[in-house]
Formats: sequence, C-alpha cells, structure tokens
Amino acid sequence: MSNLLVINASPRGDASAGNMAANIFLEALPDSVALTRLDLFDAGLPEVTVEVTSAKMKYAMGLDLDEEEAKQWSVITSLVEQFVRADNYLFVIPMWNFSIPYKLKQYIDLITHPGLTFTRDENGPKGLASGAATVIYSRGGDYSPKDGKPDPYDFQSPYFGAWASLVGLGPVSEVNVQTTMAGPDVLAKVLEAQRPQLVEMASALASS
Repeated sequence: MSNLLVINASPRGDASAGNMAANIFLEALPDSVALTRLDLFDAGLPEVTVEVTSAKMKYAMGLDLDEEEAKQWSVITSLVEQFVRADNYLFVIPMWNFSIPYKLKQYIDLITHPGLTFTRDENGPKGLASGAATVIYSRGGDYSPKDGKPDPYDFQSPYFGAWASLVGLGPVSEVNVQTTMAGPDVLAKVLEAQRPQLVEMASALASS
C-alpha cells in the first residue's frame, strides 16, 4: 500500500476551490492508497527560533546540539520524516497576492535543510524526497501564460515548482483552477473541465 501525503495550504475548508478540486482527486483514489493529511493552518507549525537556527547550523557542521536545541530540532525532523516517507503528494495551493500562502512558505522553510531534504555536490543539488506530486493551484483570476510567455504576476507556480525540484519531487503535475472569483457557476464549469485530468492522475497512483 502506498502513502499519499495531502498538504493543504488553504484555511477555507470545504469553501476552498482548491479543496473542491482535491476532493474530486481523492474520491478517485484506488483503495490501495493510504492517506496522510496535513492542513497547514491547523497544524500548529513551530516557529523558527534562535534555537532552531542554531541547531540547523550545528547539524550541518556535525556539532552537538544542546538540550533545548535538540528538543526543538526534533520537532523539525519529525516534520521532515513525515514528508520524505510519503510515496506521492497532493498539494492544494491558493494564490495569495500572486504567490503562495504564508503557512506554506513557513512549512517549506521548516523542512528544507541540507542533509535532510536535499544534498549538494559538484553537480548541484539532489533531492532526498521522491514521488510524483499533483499540485492544485487555485486562482481568483486567469494567470495562464500570455502570448507564449509566463504571466508576469504568477509567482506561485515558478516558486513552488523550483522548490519541488530541489527536494526531489517528480513528475510534478499541475492543475489550474482559475477565475474562482467569477461566481459559483463559473467555478462549477472550471471544476468539471478539470475533472477528467484529476480522475486520471488519481487512478494512476494504483501503479505507482
């Protein structure tokens, strides 16, 4: 049985367009896939403290941690272990001010460390996680490429895609749920248009 880690970066629950799309995906999952869910706004993510930053530097240099550093660092490593042991990933990411929600950025900062989620050598970085990722981007407007060029206001997908590559996720499949602010009728049409892709990607996890 494979494990799918669902990382939800929306605080809106069932009212979230991204979560509506995610539910289509999850309803199509094979029975052989087990779910682990992490709702970032409810998770009580730890803060980055002086002790955490000191522990990170000491860990990187192979130095011993003091008692408080070790205590706080163990919370970080528990989050990392949950992340890297997943076989596949589903991310629900709304666009906030052209980028990602601050809780997702906090989570990324908490788990992204050399020696834990990536390494680096003369050939560049190599991710220590693995597995396919489905990323549902929800957006109030239309931020699709324009005239063959990326939308200049889309800082959401370029940033997240770069991070996913750094930590070793791949392939990364994107589902864009856009124009969500145009009203419920438009949103329903958008979700129905994305349904075949979501169902196909979920069904494919049976063979992963």
